Amino acid sequence: MSEQIKFFLPGPTYVREDVRQAMTKPMVGHRSAGFKDFYVKLSAKLPALLRTKGDVMVASGSSTLVMESAVISCVQKDVLNLTNGAFSERWHSISKSTGRSADKLSAPWGQAVDPEAVRAALRRKKYEAITVVHNETSTGVMNPIADIAKVVREESDALVIVDAVSSLGGAPVETDAWGIDITLAGTQKAIAVPPGLTVFTLSDRAAERAKAVPHRGFYTDLLRYLDKHKEGGFITTPAIPLLWALDVQMDHILAEGMEARWARHQRLQEKTAGWAASRGCEYASAEGVRSLTVSCFRPPAGVDPQAIVKGCTERGYTIGGGYGDWKPTTFRIGHMGEVRESDLDALLQVIDQILEKVAAPAAR
Repeated sequence: MSEQIKFFLPGPTYVREDVRQAMTKPMVGHRSAGFKDFYVKLSAKLPALLRTKGDVMVASGSSTLVMESAVISCVQKDVLNLTNGAFSERWHSISKSTGRSADKLSAPWGQAVDPEAVRAALRRKKYEAITVVHNETSTGVMNPIADIAKVVREESDALVIVDAVSSLGGAPVETDAWGIDITLAGTQKAIAVPPGLTVFTLSDRAAERAKAVPHRGFYTDLLRYLDKHKEGGFITTPAIPLLWALDVQMDHILAEGMEARWARHQRLQEKTAGWAASRGCEYASAEGVRSLTVSCFRPPAGVDPQAIVKGCTERGYTIGGGYGDWKPTTFRIGHMGEVRESDLDALLQVIDQILEKVAAPAAR
């Protein structure tokens, strides 16, 4: 890959040229034998990404579709939503909007969910499922999913449903080893494919639980996805060009190796952290729970974070502004997907120039 990456949103992320070009292939019928053969081969690549021996399905739609589908398909009444940022709050809104009895266990923005607080909640009430965001994109916080899932298993028979949208492909996500029933992630972040697809798992336990739910809808019925997946197809016409792109990108991901990919993201995070510490940019997320894929910062005193975002745009670079409640006070750097250390070095030099420029008037 020769092109320099200048796109550092926390998603969508930069897409390699050959992955983009894959989407220009001639159209085929999604019920054809040729497409079925393609999908079976693509499906065989996905379990390594999600670290599972089970099936991995693909939905045409954003991650929010599968977040909602998981609640509709697997919960009849009681669900506990663990929240510590904008996207975990979205899951609570989804749960309420579907008519479920949804309780919320909240940690402050910038903090991770405490597994022992989850234990206490499970001792107070029985839940059918627990939802949790692994990597809160809005705050740059990574929740301890392995520890949370362990507590859930010790205290209840609730399903563990995990949004790994901005972690899968960039940080360790161990579906089987951690005992996750549903892992879901859009392909547009650390997986580095254009937006529009979501990959997800469905454990045998979750599938059995879903069979008892009487009204799972059509497009939101995860059992329907599973049945069609086993037949080598989709419940409706899929986003075929995006699947071609995913197939090419999976070859890149598997060639790099999951452990090597995680290690590269670790180096990117450490480089970003070292730079920030020397520039007076303060992490908005707590030490020890910081994301490997997106860093959320408060700029030096007197510097408007939007000035940094705008300055990057003027120089041909893209970073993220603050999100939700933190929109006015933070900026975010997405160091995920195909980003190399040389790409990140160039971005940080650009931000240095901006900080020098915007800080000069304040100094006067």
